[in-house]
Amino acid sequence: MRSRITGFLCLLLFAAPLRADDMVGYLEPGRTIKISSAEPGIVKKVLVKEGQRVKPGDILVQLDASVLEMEVRIAAEEYNTLARRLEKLRDLLPKKFASEDEILRAESDLRITGLRKERTEAQIERLTLRSPIEGIVTELRYDLAESVPGANAHIATVVQLDPMKIQFTLPSAEVARLEQGEVVEIEFEGHSDRRKGTVEYISPVATAVVNTVRVRVLIQQPGADLRAGTRGRIVVPQETSQETAQETADKAASETAGLPH
Repeated sequence: MRSRITGFLCLLLFAAPLRADDMVGYLEPGRTIKISSAEPGIVKKVLVKEGQRVKPGDILVQLDASVLEMEVRIAAEEYNTLARRLEKLRDLLPKKFASEDEILRAESDLRITGLRKERTEAQIERLTLRSPIEGIVTELRYDLAESVPGANAHIATVVQLDPMKIQFTLPSAEVARLEQGEVVEIEFEGHSDRRKGTVEYISPVATAVVNTVRVRVLIQQPGADLRAGTRGRIVVPQETSQETAQETADKAASETAGLPH
């Protein structure tokens, strides 16, 4: 008996309509990028601070690449030596003091050395952690001389604060009044003015029991006074009585036009 009562109460709870206060979400960064290392290593330089604004390509952290940098210098010397040798062989070829095979081998050695140098430079770049977006550094997890234990270790976090986004879980009846690309207003706690945002995404799937739909709104140029985590309520456009009357009149006119005279 108790289990049936409990089940009935749960059904009432889930079936209850959502109040306006339930139509809320929390402001989030437009993007949150967790930057990881492709290789283990020792932190040689930390070039940014938490809270610093960065642009795409800015170096955040440099892992020690001194051994690889030495290999690049060695490969560069070998490349220059091989290039000079190839040039001499080409000069000697018309005089029959060098053969075509020698030139082909020299050209192959030169290409291989050049590729080895490029590969080492690519390995150095993998130890150079850059920001892929314009944003703000919110987290640095390693300091100077600390050891990064392995590949895919989380090194830093960069967030994009323009635009920002806010997600809502709305009743299907409310979502029916929204369209993707539509401009809506949002009320944020602690702010008297409403902010405008664009409906970026409306989920095609509703939840089974409570019949709600996930909606994401994008807010361009939110301003420095709006912080991630701020609670906001979406203002869904309501159908006015005038619009309802117009729709009724249009429907009646359409039905009358279809009647025989």
